[in-house]
Amino acid sequence: MVIQNPQLPGCTMSIFWNITVSTEGTVKPKIDLLMKMPEEAQKLDTENVVKAAPDRFRNLLPVFGVEATMESLIQSVCF
Repeated sequence: MVIQNPQLPGCTMSIFWNITVSTEGTVKPKIDLLMKMPEEAQKLDTENVVKAAPDRFRNLLPVFGVEATMESLIQSVCF
């Protein structure tokens, strides 16, 4: 899934969802966030928000669940 705001060209958030099922039937989901920003935008990111976003996204997953975490991410680009 790719999330983009047309008002921010070159800025994308990609969500990668991988589900592994063992032969015993154990389901292990893995959800990752990849941020892509133009170099100019990265230079303005003095607090490393873009760099920390994937870890913060993973930290929200067990707290809010998949749906609420993804919804908050989508709302963050819809200003």
